[in-house]
Amino acid sequence: MNFEQMEYIINVANEMSISKAAEKLFISTSGMSQSITQLENELGLKIFNRSKQGVTPTFEGKIVISKAMTLLNTIKELNKEIYEYKNCNQTHLKILTAPTFTFILQETMVKFNSENQNITFELIEQNPTEIMQNFNKENYDFALIPASLEDLKKEKNIHFEHIHTGHICIAVGKNSPFYHHDYVTLSVLKDSKLVIYNSSDYKKVIKLTKLKLNQVLVRSNSSSLLYKLVKESQALLFLHDFTIKKSSMVMNGDIKIIPLKEEKHFTVDFWLIYLETKNLTKVAKEFMDDFLDHFKKVFN
Repeated sequence: MNFEQMEYIINVANEMSISKAAEKLFISTSGMSQSITQLENELGLKIFNRSKQGVTPTFEGKIVISKAMTLLNTIKELNKEIYEYKNCNQTHLKILTAPTFTFILQETMVKFNSENQNITFELIEQNPTEIMQNFNKENYDFALIPASLEDLKKEKNIHFEHIHTGHICIAVGKNSPFYHHDYVTLSVLKDSKLVIYNSSDYKKVIKLTKLKLNQVLVRSNSSSLLYKLVKESQALLFLHDFTIKKSSMVMNGDIKIIPLKEEKHFTVDFWLIYLETKNLTKVAKEFMDDFLDHFKKVFN
């Protein structure tokens, strides 16, 4: 019996259905059924009674499922204890983030490091799709991401905590015809020049604005370059409402953040995610407390 088979039989017992359990674990029904049949053959006993009314454990199956649950819980607890032991004196935080959090993260890092000078940081920026693809593959302490609850529920071994519900806005400079607007609509943006952050994910907005390639002046991962272009030209940049809200360039009026009137179509949820098997280390928790305190101040 392997870990995968133990996970299968526990989920089938909970769902009382192989197809529902397979759907929950995002595998094929036939693949799960064959794996359970293989396990039954290896053990020489029947774990489930299958009928049109559903799937129910046999007497022997209940024993096997109970032992499997105990083993999986023990393994999870062991992994958690090992991780906490290895990281009880952690001095390095490896953070994966969507670009929208970078400015606030950098400010939090400076403050946190001034109070904890032995702590070092590694900050990696990726778009939300890349984050979900890579988070499980690398030894990240946590990630910050805009995502839907439905998408997060599809991920295995991910714990998520809601941070904020925000909106997509535009950033413009004083040369922009929109600078003195209180809000804008997508229709008035259709002929505007844009600068785009490569790692951002505004596909829905870009699709609705029906952008043409010649409207994009620059694509770059250099935020300083993009903000400089916004400040000095008529180009605009799509971003989230909190991204640079407390930056000096916004506070002194060089750049203005303007909401989209159709913001109800662009509500975005932002999350903290980390691995269930690892949880947050003590240092990561302390850093996130500082980050969330700073994040709240942005909206005061």
